[in-house]
Amino acid sequence: MVKLKQKEESGRVYGGESAAQRLARQRRLFLDAGLELFGTSGYRATSVRALCKQAQLTDRYFYKNFQDTEDLLAAVYAESMDHIQTVVLKAIADASDTGQPSDVIEAGLVAFFSAIENSRVARVCWLEVLGVSPRIDELYTRRVQYFAELLLGIAKKLISRWPLSDEEARITGIAAVGAISQSAMHWLIEDYRTPKATLVSANGRLIRGLIEALPR
Repeated sequence: MVKLKQKEESGRVYGGESAAQRLARQRRLFLDAGLELFGTSGYRATSVRALCKQAQLTDRYFYKNFQDTEDLLAAVYAESMDHIQTVVLKAIADASDTGQPSDVIEAGLVAFFSAIENSRVARVCWLEVLGVSPRIDELYTRRVQYFAELLLGIAKKLISRWPLSDEEARITGIAAVGAISQSAMHWLIEDYRTPKATLVSANGRLIRGLIEALPR
């Protein structure tokens, strides 16, 4: 038994898996457990013990992969937002090939709201990360800034001479992302009662209006 344990921890293949493969599998199980529990019970109500039970692993393996539950929350949030960014960027790129600016905006919004129809993802990204710690606040702020820059990039392609200073453009982008984020949060809280098409239409009108209001 001791020899098997030593062999497993030495980095050799054990049970058909290398040490790196075992660690990756364990991490995946905890990420899935984190999304499930943070997205249903909530981050603050979730303990390491509950995560281990959900993942069907012991706390020894949890601490081999994460420092604490906040560390796992950061990883779940990052993975969820990476997925949202990927699908939104793909939708925008596909629409940019043949579509008009309004088509590009609509495609991005459809992809965004489709991605957050997963209520667990939406809850983690728009509710559970708020007010946890300065570290999580910074992660959240970076994502807001990323999407603000994405919106500004679309706007700049439509205006030959950009009229805003860098600071005003930054705040304008953040304000637009804030409006879309509030729509997403409200949609989650109301249990997705509003049709997705209405959210896409309303937020599309907001973005187009913002762009049209810029001085030429």
